[in-house]
Amino acid sequence: MTVAVMIKIIKAEEKHIPDICKLWWEFIWFHADIEPVFTPLDNAVEGFEKEFLRKQLKSDKSLVLVALDGAKTIGYSISELQDIPGSKIERRGHINHMHVVGNYRRQGIGQKMYREILKWFRTNDIKVLEIQITTKNVLASNFWRKQGFRDLQTNLIKEL
Repeated sequence: MTVAVMIKIIKAEEKHIPDICKLWWEFIWFHADIEPVFTPLDNAVEGFEKEFLRKQLKSDKSLVLVALDGAKTIGYSISELQDIPGSKIERRGHINHMHVVGNYRRQGIGQKMYREILKWFRTNDIKVLEIQITTKNVLASNFWRKQGFRDLQTNLIKEL
């Protein structure tokens, strides 16, 4: 039996905020190790919580999920509905973050969370999904390609 069978994916509540913030910090440092431009400031967690996470938890245009192994939060995702004025696609689903703790990866937890996200998008009549991944993040690239995502555009960066 795999670990994923015992994992619950639920809608996050305010009580999950400290755990999500801790996992977000891991998520950010994982990316900073791949690409230093993502190195966070010391007060980044407070800004993430206050300016982003709490707003997402309260919004009816967002879905924040947590993956639980018993009472332990081992993953989270943040997805939202986005309006696109002037586009053929008037609304899209955007998966902002998905993170699973290292020793729980490759056990189906991300796929289980993604299935819940898909259900939510479908109930909101979303036909197009978008994600952004760091070019050097091979782990994320492989995961999302297995879920059927394809390249759309490339963002370039230059530090001055």
